[in-house]
Amino acid sequence: MAEGCADGDGKPTPALVRMYARWARGGVGLAITGMAHVRRGYSFSREIGLYDDGLVEPLRRLTDATHEQGGRVFAQLCHAPPQIPRAKARELGAVAPSAGMCFTNWLYQRAIGSDELHRLTDEFGQAARRAREAGFDGVQLHAAHGYLLSRSLSPRLNRRRDRWGGSFDGRLRFLQEVYQKVRAAVGDDYPVTIKLNAQDGQRGGLDLDTSLRIAKRLEAWGIDAIEVSAGVGDVGLGIYPNRGELPVDLCQRWLRDELPFMGLLGPGLGPLIRLLTRSVRLVEEAYFFDYARRFAAELSVPVICVGGIRSRPMAERILATSEVAMVSIARPLVRQPALSRDWQRDRNLVASCVSCNRCFVSLGMHQPLRCWYRGPDRPAVPLPPT
Repeated sequence: MAEGCADGDGKPTPALVRMYARWARGGVGLAITGMAHVRRGYSFSREIGLYDDGLVEPLRRLTDATHEQGGRVFAQLCHAPPQIPRAKARELGAVAPSAGMCFTNWLYQRAIGSDELHRLTDEFGQAARRAREAGFDGVQLHAAHGYLLSRSLSPRLNRRRDRWGGSFDGRLRFLQEVYQKVRAAVGDDYPVTIKLNAQDGQRGGLDLDTSLRIAKRLEAWGIDAIEVSAGVGDVGLGIYPNRGELPVDLCQRWLRDELPFMGLLGPGLGPLIRLLTRSVRLVEEAYFFDYARRFAAELSVPVICVGGIRSRPMAERILATSEVAMVSIARPLVRQPALSRDWQRDRNLVASCVSCNRCFVSLGMHQPLRCWYRGPDRPAVPLPPT
């Protein structure tokens, strides 16, 4: 998950190093970083970078600290466009697999050029090489949630008619060439995994059957594990997939800062946010278990189940009643970094994360990852002024 704790160049701050050491000490077996950008400047919000050889040694502080506490850590490789902040998209160029509006920053995106896509495949490969040199124990390709790899797989969002689209194989080509460059850079003995949408949550987008076809191709190529997620940022202000609702006060502040024209809605903005997020939120625990179960039943590579897991009994049920190999947890570890150790002591303990999502929205407001919730009878910790 995003951490918001790198400096402007993508180097880890001491706070980020302490964060990963704390998770490892708390019993997390494998941590996967937030999006490590493979091209300079394309960080969503103060995420680590792997775009330059000068970042290798600074990142080694993070991997060493994790290993010293008995943990393992993968770097998640990502190119975020078109889902980057509005100002950054204007500065760097608003691009997507196909031309059209991106509803996370409300900018019209041009179709990214074929030569640029080819250069990006090389940049993913070099980023993976740097991750291995920095001591990461593996990498994960982020092909979910509406970033560039994810959108290239979607029939709705990739409408190209060149070699990078136009058919199932064409839409798969960018991911295939990224994977090939990454594998060539790190070798066959190094874990290369992927985060993949089971479905996009959009009509005409990636669906479950098509995603399973992609997963079977990935298996044939030699992918080492698949984490099954869903959703793109265009759906419900990015709240899908998620438990709980978006904090209205923070969302109003973010929208007015990021998209000033939203202020024209006046008092109607709050009710609109509530309506939108309630229409797409997920309330059950382990809301992607059915997807992960099906993937695991049809594949031989390890499948990771993510999404709203809040208790040890549920985690054990997932592993005991399906072929799923691992469970993945995010927001609860922000509030309780030692949750894994706590579960070892108390099997029935439920994570205290209430899915208020203040940690999620605050990252978009350039705040570091932390829990801002105080309790049902106390006001949330206020964010600093933007």
